[in-house]
Amino acid sequence: MSNNFNRYADLSPEFELEYVKKAYKTRTLISPLHAGDTLPAFHINKKNIIATSDILKSVQGLQPVTQLIDRPLVLVFHSIHWNGYGKKLLEELNDIYADIRVMGGQLLLVTTDEKQDFEAATAGLQLPFASIWDQHNLIAGKAGLHSATDPIWDRISGVNEDVPVPAIYVLTPSLKIVYSAVDLWLEKSIEKRDLLSAVYEASHQRSHGIAI
Repeated sequence: MSNNFNRYADLSPEFELEYVKKAYKTRTLISPLHAGDTLPAFHINKKNIIATSDILKSVQGLQPVTQLIDRPLVLVFHSIHWNGYGKKLLEELNDIYADIRVMGGQLLLVTTDEKQDFEAATAGLQLPFASIWDQHNLIAGKAGLHSATDPIWDRISGVNEDVPVPAIYVLTPSLKIVYSAVDLWLEKSIEKRDLLSAVYEASHQRSHGIAI
């Protein structure tokens, strides 16, 4: 009788270790951008808009985000698949949205979810800010928040979808990050004072003609 069915059992441990190393080398780890970095430019497609606000009302077709913002932008990444964390984040944004506008900023929610799924999951919440579907996690990928080869379900219990880690950025119109809050373990709340201070400072610098 042939023993070919068991041929892999005869491989040396060295071969197995080498195979693991090669698999790891092809893995791209999540590596979020932080304050001081510049977010690579991205486009907003009208068909991916979930809710318009002042920032998205002029979108026609496919448009660079840099054509849409003329003041500090609070860019928030979101997913309904973060379970209770995602809903809590939206409630916190609702509470702080008016203050962001008073401080001179705009807010854009970038979610992993298509419009029908997002609206079904957030029924009952009155969300006044703009939101878009981040199709294929393209924007989250540019921010270093998502990698298909480094899924967050490897470390976060209860997350079973291909989603990014949460993050909030304050961007200047040139997409420079002046504030970042990345939550790798889904355990933090919005630092409201720090966030609003960053929006105010960026807006104040712009109003005085300081390059940001």
